[in-house]
Amino acid sequence: MHVDINRDPKLAKADHLFVILAEGDRELDVAPALRTLVDDAVRDAGFSGRGDESVTLATKAPKRTTLIGVGKRDAVSLRTMKGSLYQVGKLARKQRSKNIVVIWPYTLPGHDAESTLRLAADLLSHVDYKYAEFITVKVDDKPYPIDATLVAPQAVDAKRAKALTAEARAIAEGVRTVRDLGNAPCNVMTPAALATRANEVARAAGLKCTIYKKREIEAMKMGGLLAVNRGSVEEPRFVVIEYTPRKAKKHVALVGKGITFDSGGISIKPAEKMEEMKFDMCGAATVVGTIEAVAKLGLPIRVTAIFAATENLPSGSAYKPGEIITMMNGKTVEIVNTDAEGRMILGDALHFACRLEPDHLIDYATLTGACVVALSSEAAGIFTQDDELAQKLIESGERVGDRFWRLPLWDEYKDQIRSEWADMKNTGGRWGGAITAAVFLKEFVDCPSWAHLDIAGTAYAEAETSRDARGATGAGVRATVQWLESLL
Repeated sequence: MHVDINRDPKLAKADHLFVILAEGDRELDVAPALRTLVDDAVRDAGFSGRGDESVTLATKAPKRTTLIGVGKRDAVSLRTMKGSLYQVGKLARKQRSKNIVVIWPYTLPGHDAESTLRLAADLLSHVDYKYAEFITVKVDDKPYPIDATLVAPQAVDAKRAKALTAEARAIAEGVRTVRDLGNAPCNVMTPAALATRANEVARAAGLKCTIYKKREIEAMKMGGLLAVNRGSVEEPRFVVIEYTPRKAKKHVALVGKGITFDSGGISIKPAEKMEEMKFDMCGAATVVGTIEAVAKLGLPIRVTAIFAATENLPSGSAYKPGEIITMMNGKTVEIVNTDAEGRMILGDALHFACRLEPDHLIDYATLTGACVVALSSEAAGIFTQDDELAQKLIESGERVGDRFWRLPLWDEYKDQIRSEWADMKNTGGRWGGAITAAVFLKEFVDCPSWAHLDIAGTAYAEAETSRDARGATGAGVRATVQWLESLL
């Protein structure tokens, strides 16, 4: 959906007006003509604003007006906003409305009017999202362009509305990149294709992108990435994207896990839901989408996005339990379970990133099922020894709906990954699995301000919800952008 922010929408050209209202709340900060139209619609429909209430009326300009209730005013939240805007998208698609006007009249807790407006515009641009690249028969399932105007309060002038539109669009485009990359089928989004697509995104945003192929990866002695890749006929890729604004005072490195398909390798996964393992590259997609958004926003922070990409498959050449692998930093790893492959490729990528000496280092990975068991799909796990970084990331996530919950990173958990034959094992077993995975990654980090984000539960939705479509969600982009803005 193409979204513009404007305080004076052209109602005569609109197909559909959507008004989101709380119970008994009629004081809208909009143009007088628009307020009169809403007041008339509320009166004619006998609308009260209950959370389960939605009424569509035939009107003259626009052709239809839909009133959507959100319940008590003091209970309005970001979750409320997401749900009601998603309802707008579903109704607009169902009724084939191609030009809509949307009124979200409330300031979210912890936000001012402008930041609420920017977030609403970003979220609204995704409410009609559907990955339909391979749908050829059902025409109705194909998305079609919808132009939306989000009504700004009267205090927001035209110049500021235009700036907020551009900011929201930059973030939305980064999120959409993540969703498109994650939703693509694994026979299409191979490691090489992921690298090529990342390069296209980078070039379009004016960024430098370097793609390392297998021979160069071998020269860099990335033992973890090469070991995981051995079972696949698809060659690995290692990708570095650089955003280097002139007046940057800080350098942030973002590292992503790019397993484009994960069968578990020799330690093969159950067949049920294995098709969802195409989403195991969402960490890599997140760093691509985030640096795209940062570049389009023009933030004065140097950002380097890094990801390692490969498949993890069983074959006669696949790496095996019992092997000992030498990583890029020289440490040795006993392979206990080949399905603990994400940490192997991240170990090399994190070491590479640390050599760039960033001020902050964040990694994103659909790393462990254990994190999903702990937090379900409502939050990602955050692991760091930097209390300030943890607090800022958590606060940033809360503001935009990318929620994080901190889990420990204590040295005591190292006992679970000790090996008799090597410096460490690649898994500590079932108990505390998300924590021991993070402790493993720590062995490859030499940066005082590092955070590991386990996005296994938030990177994709197994089914459509009342707030979002099925598939890749773009989790991590908004929170990271919000955090980077807090550094300015």
